[in-house]
Amino acid sequence: MIGKLAFRNLSRNKWRSVLTAGGVAVAVGLMLWTMSFINGWMNAIVQGTTALTSLQVQIERTDYVEDSAIYHAFSLPDAFLTTLDARPDIIAATPRLNLYGLIGNEDRSQVARIIGVDPEREAAATPITRAVISGEWLAPTTNDQPSSNKVVLGEGLARQLKVGVGDELVVFLEAADGSLGNDLLTVQGIVRTGNTGLDRQAAYVHLADAQFLAALDDQVHEIALRTGDPSRAEAVAAALAPSIQQADFPEPMTVRPWQAVQPQMAEMLEVSSAANWLLYLIIYLVASLGILNTQRMSALERRREFGVLLAIGVTPKLLFRIVVAETVVLGLVGALAGTILGVALSLYHASVGINLANFSSQTSFSYLGVSLSDRIYTALDPITALQPLLVMLAVALICGLWPAVQSARLNITQALSGRS
Repeated sequence: MIGKLAFRNLSRNKWRSVLTAGGVAVAVGLMLWTMSFINGWMNAIVQGTTALTSLQVQIERTDYVEDSAIYHAFSLPDAFLTTLDARPDIIAATPRLNLYGLIGNEDRSQVARIIGVDPEREAAATPITRAVISGEWLAPTTNDQPSSNKVVLGEGLARQLKVGVGDELVVFLEAADGSLGNDLLTVQGIVRTGNTGLDRQAAYVHLADAQFLAALDDQVHEIALRTGDPSRAEAVAAALAPSIQQADFPEPMTVRPWQAVQPQMAEMLEVSSAANWLLYLIIYLVASLGILNTQRMSALERRREFGVLLAIGVTPKLLFRIVVAETVVLGLVGALAGTILGVALSLYHASVGINLANFSSQTSFSYLGVSLSDRIYTALDPITALQPLLVMLAVALICGLWPAVQSARLNITQALSGRS
């Protein structure tokens, strides 16, 4: 009965009710789409930051986390990588050796980050093959030829050295045993990763070549893991930790999600997410003022009607519930319409993306040294879809309390005489 009364009372002034519900719908739809866009933007930043460097999870020696010295490497237990590949929460695993040394020729040289990789595993775990702009990616080695003396350079590093595919470079570095590691490498390819740090410093070589240079036979510094959802990296790391501890590693090992590997990025995203709530608060405030104004004016116009209802036996409690129900119905109708609108827009942009080039004359976009695609795809999940609806219902309920309390506490005599 209360619901029917609420709908009947709202239909008395249809335009005011429609305009108020429309304002709520626009606010909820805008909020939902904004949240999904920000989620997509954050996902793009995380993907761009972790896709080629840390990936989503890393396995390392505990002392390497505290001090990334070259000799803090570890040997892989038999079939350990196969065990990781079999896990449903891991898409790919790639072992790496991280070295720093001098690379160049007789004309010029640069300090480089020399990354020893398994070409096939690195290609499966990262989009490195799509980043090749000249030459080709490292070819897999065979048992007959375990090394190749080939190198793939970042575009910035190749430009600084003024070399191209087929040129020869000499690399020098201090090996783990204190000796001087050196080798002659041939440039096989050049990559443009979109990551400023990698493009300026990275030199990819076969894992066996890096192990030879560093005097670290069959050892690596890390195993980088690619997971399906970067937001679940912490859960995957937590689930993986017990099995790592049970594996036959001679040294203590640590499993870290990307949030621990790149804490500055994680903190920046947290601060940005918290700052976005200021925008959400403003939108909610504007919508709540519209609802409050509508219900306050409606209650003032119907004071004599409320006085009659109280005089014929309607209890103040029931009148309070009727006014609150009107506000909730008004907010619910607007919030449902806004949710449908916001979900439809978010799903559309999740499919086709938002072309940032339409809003700028730039042809490429970067953030914190990471190049982003010119299309951002919104990310919609059940929490994002339901949160504006639930919050707006709570806001509508709160906005209805003031006019409902004033209506329930009317003085019947004054209300009927029109003196109040």
